[in-house]
Amino acid sequence: MIDTELETEVARRTQARILDAANQVIAKVGYKRLRMEAVAKGSGITRQTIYNYFPNKQQLATAVLLREGALVNERAKENIPNDLEGEALLSAAVLALVDAARAMPIFEGLFEEGSMGYVNELAEHSQVIERMMHDYWAPVIERIAATGRVRTDIAAERIEWWLSFVYRALLQRPAEDLDDRAGMDALVRNFLAPAVMSR
Repeated sequence: MIDTELETEVARRTQARILDAANQVIAKVGYKRLRMEAVAKGSGITRQTIYNYFPNKQQLATAVLLREGALVNERAKENIPNDLEGEALLSAAVLALVDAARAMPIFEGLFEEGSMGYVNELAEHSQVIERMMHDYWAPVIERIAATGRVRTDIAAERIEWWLSFVYRALLQRPAEDLDDRAGMDALVRNFLAPAVMSR
């Protein structure tokens, strides 16, 4: 029993070192130029051992994205005021999520030209990513629904998909666009809110 627990702890630490190194590589060169050799060098773990945990580059990058994405969600949730409703709540939720993602170095590497196709492909076809986005957007939609303002002609899952799509699209915008808080707020209120809320 003790041997099994020790093996599990060693495996957990090894996996964390691999993910940490891959995170740094993606942040530096992007997903497109991610190489297992660089991850091995950064982690001090052999390529063969890395392949034992992650059979290919896509699975490794997916694991990193899921880990970092969960952190982004938690940080963003902490920055949504509890007293907002309607368009103000939606705007705060979008801006909090974008800000939290921008604060993580890996997202610059993931959303660079050449890597974006991978991110979109993963987001569109990964149930794990879908659940992660659901965990973020469902409470926001529930708060809006509590005031009777969520559109009832669209399924909540479709609204979550739309919000996640817009979030990914915003992360591709130049920094000066994202830094324009009034412009971002107007974008959410004028274009995104009508897709989510009834008037």
